[in-house]
Amino acid sequence: MKVKRYIGHTVQETMQKVKAEMGKDALILSTRKVRQKGIMGWFKRPLIEVVAAADESREENFIPRRVMSANATSYALLGRQDDTSRVLEKLEAQIANMGEMLDKLTSSLKATEGRADLNIKHEYIPYYEMLVKNEVNEDIAKDIIQKAGLLHERSSADFKRCLEQVLMERIGPSRPLEVSPGRRKVVIFVGPTGVGKTTSLAKLAAIFSIQKQMRVGLITADTYRIAAVDQLKIYAEIMELPLSIVYSPREVVDALQEHNDKDVVFIDTAGKSIRDRAQEKEILELISLSKADEVYLVLSCNTSYSGCLNIIRSYSFLPDYKLLFTKVDEASSYGIILNCRHISGRPLSYIATGQSVPDDIEVADPNKLLSCIMKRVEV
Repeated sequence: MKVKRYIGHTVQETMQKVKAEMGKDALILSTRKVRQKGIMGWFKRPLIEVVAAADESREENFIPRRVMSANATSYALLGRQDDTSRVLEKLEAQIANMGEMLDKLTSSLKATEGRADLNIKHEYIPYYEMLVKNEVNEDIAKDIIQKAGLLHERSSADFKRCLEQVLMERIGPSRPLEVSPGRRKVVIFVGPTGVGKTTSLAKLAAIFSIQKQMRVGLITADTYRIAAVDQLKIYAEIMELPLSIVYSPREVVDALQEHNDKDVVFIDTAGKSIRDRAQEKEILELISLSKADEVYLVLSCNTSYSGCLNIIRSYSFLPDYKLLFTKVDEASSYGIILNCRHISGRPLSYIATGQSVPDDIEVADPNKLLSCIMKRVEV
């Protein structure tokens, strides 16, 4: 096991050093602010110190199921038990990638071979094909084109304007978080593992605490991964926000009492497997006990249509939620937004366009999204 201390001016810079030398799965042992040396150091911004550990063989590090104290022997035993799990995880990832490739290939073939059965006028077909290339599901794209066609036939507007009108209706108005001083709001973030829930939470926390000068509290229920707790802890220390850690849904009541004077409290949760029924109960209990005002389902823009369908179906137990999209900067298209809006019927809230906190997040602008989609359907 290799243990090393890293120092940087910002958390991003320090974590980048850890990632570059030890890999993205390095185990974070501790984080703290340190003063720069010398008398002048007292007048400068503190540095960020991160102590990280990694297996010298550069294999993936073991991350325990729950955050708990353990000696070196127990970690070694758990590490050996995790070898099989890592192999299975890699195989599942490869199978998922193959499934996405097959989805795209099937979609492309159907778009080409099924023209005769589209029931779409010949002059509209180029628009339909460009929507499909933008990874809009075929059935959804067909429905959009047909509705735009009917609108075109009933009005004097040209087809492109009719298409824009239908797309705007599908995108719908966005519903960002609104907080009124004097009335605390509790906001919960849910979603699959790795979509960026913690980073998105930190971005909104920074916006409301720094830019809007509101009192913000943080709670994390994601104690399944050590890195998740440490990541939010680093953000909390930098923004000087109070952070509470809960290990069961019932503990959220006491945690919220600690944040009774806050304007808004953000709650982070663990990533949920689509087949994990026990975790569904935990999330519902957390929402109920916290009396959450808003729930955000966080989705990555790199998700395939079948992936969106599975995720949204797996979260159908939620009483109500808004959609928050991440990794928009990494996506090659915006079709997923239309797909998820159609499948879920839930409103958009925010889109995240990078890792920078708090800059890379913005309210989902329907006009901007329409412009991005229409740039790809010019014919």
